Amino acid sequence: MVVKSFIIMPNKRYNSFNVENFLDDADFLRYVKHNNSVDVSFWDNWQANIPENLASFKAAKLQLQLILSDQPKIATSNFRDQLLADINISIDTIQKAKRSKTIRLIVTSGIAASLFVVAFVSWFFLSTVTVKSNFAENRLVHLPDGSEIQLNANSVLSYARAFKWKARREVRLKGEAYFKVKHININPDQIKKGELFVAITDGAKVQVLGTEFNLKDRHNTTTIALVKGKIQVSSNKTGQSYIMHPGDFIDFNPNGNRVKNAVGSTNQTAWLSGKIILNQTTVSEILREFEDLYGYKVILDSPALGNKKIDGAISIKSEESLLFTLKNILNVDIQKEGKTIYLKNR
Repeated sequence: MVVKSFIIMPNKRYNSFNVENFLDDADFLRYVKHNNSVDVSFWDNWQANIPENLASFKAAKLQLQLILSDQPKIATSNFRDQLLADINISIDTIQKAKRSKTIRLIVTSGIAASLFVVAFVSWFFLSTVTVKSNFAENRLVHLPDGSEIQLNANSVLSYARAFKWKARREVRLKGEAYFKVKHININPDQIKKGELFVAITDGAKVQVLGTEFNLKDRHNTTTIALVKGKIQVSSNKTGQSYIMHPGDFIDFNPNGNRVKNAVGSTNQTAWLSGKIILNQTTVSEILREFEDLYGYKVILDSPALGNKKIDGAISIKSEESLLFTLKNILNVDIQKEGKTIYLKNR
């Protein structure tokens, strides 16, 4: 007869543990190191209750897995002693004795935990990934959760390197981008923290589950155009929130107030097909868009010309095509001097 042994977890306050507490806990170390069925069952049940410190649990588990994944090496006693001394320098005095015991257990069991691994783990959880698009360049970004973000020219997107380990999916944008957010929640009535996707700019915050929208933040003005799904938008300066539906368009001015605008979301996403839609758009606004996309400074020979309004569609696939159109519409001559363009009346 085979007798099965069961491991009974002590009554510990795991829900209040931080990363350091988990790494100090012998039962947690055994679970990660040996992965036996009893331990797995216990921790699976614990995670199923979605405790508030679940992110700390996952972070601690990843750190320990990275340490344990290092190939065993034959280490001299001098190396072990020096390794322990180096690690202990960064350990809080009160917890020093307890952590030293745990670390010594790992080292003496044949696992050579290097300071490089510790530094790598810290870097992984604290650093961010930054993606930039140059002038005249569109760039497609694939996030770890399967979401896609199409960056317009002269834009910057950043997100945590440990994106999938964070309590919520969050990105920050400067410039303009089109978002296709991956829908990951199973129950639409019970949205978990990690299922929420948040896009943040200097002017606004957009909260979504799974949807498509255009987000633009330039010159202290933020615009949001919803194509699919449903999102909640809030002004960072006023705190006012709005629920958006497909076709809605919101424009926040530099003061964070919503500007009423009848222009639909279709016009805001025209850049994806290489054009801009003009609806009583002033020449000054068109030239500012050109400057944002191609990095030039445009100077009008006649400032009054900047107030002229234009309707229609203009190609922005290249700076030459846009300048050619403006040259003919405005009846001006174009002169380039480095990164400055002069539009002169004929």
